[in-house]
Amino acid sequence: MIKSVLLVGFTALMAVSACKPEKKAPAEDVSKLTGLAKKGSAAAPVAPPNNLVVQKLQTNYWVFEHYLVPTGQDSYVKKRENKGTWYQFNADGTYYGGHWGKTLDEGTYFIREEKNPYMGRIMQNVFLDSAIDDNRDTEWQIQGVSKEGGYMSWVKMVNNSVSQEPAMAKAIQMMNLPTPYALQVDSLGNPLPTNN
Repeated sequence: MIKSVLLVGFTALMAVSACKPEKKAPAEDVSKLTGLAKKGSAAAPVAPPNNLVVQKLQTNYWVFEHYLVPTGQDSYVKKRENKGTWYQFNADGTYYGGHWGKTLDEGTYFIREEKNPYMGRIMQNVFLDSAIDDNRDTEWQIQGVSKEGGYMSWVKMVNNSVSQEPAMAKAIQMMNLPTPYALQVDSLGNPLPTNN
């Protein structure tokens, strides 16, 4: 009797320890990505460090609400077509990305700390290593996180990105994939007319 109880207990313990947490996947079927012509390769995923910023990143979706390209001192161009770009970061070091309801990218992400000499503090940098297109490999520095954690300010680190166009973004946390209506714009990112 004791042997059978121990055997059942051992079997249950082995079954529980063999379970791995399921990787989050976006609402759209990611298997469609395999049909894309891959022009990229990503490094093997590495679980990121466990800190407050990373915990925030791994919650829900991070969506570009505003995307600006600096053109000089105190001047910039709004890139409305980038509104609705989103990322979903998984605990295993992988990510999915897309625009509005479409999944367009997947790969691995890496977190590193860097001291920002202008702000005088340590920042978290997120490097996106696309498995779909190496031209999407980009590093962002998270320069600000709201107190409640609902939005972040990201600045593109052009020295560590394939595209050398500078950029700044306000990323907001959303529970679902973004829609133009949720961000009060049309599908091109232009503001919807107000009814006054």
